Amino acid sequence: MSIKKYDKSIIRETALEKDVPITRFILDAFYKSLRTPITLLGVSPTSISVVESALLVAKRYQSPIMFIASLNQVDIDGGYTGWTPRKFVETVSEKAFKLNYEGPVIIALDHGGPWLKDTHVRQGLDLEEAMEHVMKSIEAAITSGYDLLHIDTTVDIHSKRPLNEDVIAKRTLDLIEYAESIRISKGLPRVDYEVGSDRWGVSDPERVNILLKMIRKGLIERGLKETSLLFVVGDLGTRTTPKNMLDINVGIKLVEIAKKYGLYVKGHSTDYVKNPESYRKIGIGGANVGPEFADVEYRGIKKLVKLLEKKEMQGKDEFYSILNTIVDLVKKDGRWKKYIPRGINKLESLPSNYREWVIGICSRYIWSNRKVNEMRKKLYKHAESIGVNGHKVIIDEIIKAIRKYTKAFGLEGSTTKLNKVLNRSINKSLASIDVN
Repeated sequence: MSIKKYDKSIIRETALEKDVPITRFILDAFYKSLRTPITLLGVSPTSISVVESALLVAKRYQSPIMFIASLNQVDIDGGYTGWTPRKFVETVSEKAFKLNYEGPVIIALDHGGPWLKDTHVRQGLDLEEAMEHVMKSIEAAITSGYDLLHIDTTVDIHSKRPLNEDVIAKRTLDLIEYAESIRISKGLPRVDYEVGSDRWGVSDPERVNILLKMIRKGLIERGLKETSLLFVVGDLGTRTTPKNMLDINVGIKLVEIAKKYGLYVKGHSTDYVKNPESYRKIGIGGANVGPEFADVEYRGIKKLVKLLEKKEMQGKDEFYSILNTIVDLVKKDGRWKKYIPRGINKLESLPSNYREWVIGICSRYIWSNRKVNEMRKKLYKHAESIGVNGHKVIIDEIIKAIRKYTKAFGLEGSTTKLNKVLNRSINKSLASIDVN
């Protein structure tokens, strides 16, 4: 079951009829026709619990939902979630069906580019090898029904300096051209593209403008003028940290630059941001959140353990063993080192609050671990014995975190609003709304 086969929403069907990719269709409808800025929330699918929670938020609050899957998470080798692109699309579709959610679901590739998969960095792949792997991943994403592809060529592990715009543009164009050749040869619907990155060492507004100019020119020269370039990513000052803040002044500059090319700005590393309501106010079209939801899931497990402990049940050691196992597996995985100051080699050396935060955001790497899932099932059984739905306790925590962004981004009720306009538009032969 693919998203396109299951998602029979009037929004997707109208987008297909107009031959406009669904992400652009939604944003253009709100920004150009309804004059109501929104920011699409990109949820990183760190676990099946996050996927379920995001769909429940979309259903309850009538908002579109976008899943942004990185190559580390979802790839032809299964990633750390165990999902290939096809399996991921099938999982989201099946979960939406079970939850009776019939609204629009956008599936996106996040950071699709060379050396943006941790294993490729560890293997030290050269450019040709890295690009070949990415092309295979892009082909899998397109043939599985992805709607949006983030082409990010801003990283080169063999370069001592940030890449020049011309190098990034050429590699970006090579991957877009390849992606389009696959899509067209398979007779698949148009997709949207996202370019640039907040990870680029020179991703200030002026450099972003130069990069976009080069990419736009290159698309025309390669006969790809009709390619739907939708999002551009720049450095909005956001970082994955509990003190995260959007730099509004930089955001405004990037939004103005993006408008010149008919694009929207996509914010990355939006986790924990203190001013989420500012995104739609200044016209940022999309924002990604991921590690924060993994942290919330980890704290949800801790909340359930403490709840069982308060009931003075037997088996406290078993309750806490899942937390110890999570910590051990996070330490063994090793990617927690990306989030700590240089010179620190042990998690135990960190202050307790900071250590818990690092464990929380890095728990995303081990949620699909079989031992963790077995222990979670046992925890749920203990909870059930005292009349507590353990699964719901955790899902509710994630829902609260996701809804915070949905509300701040102006998404609540947006699906209902657009549906009403489209229904009226259909009655007038689709003449009353321009979303191109």
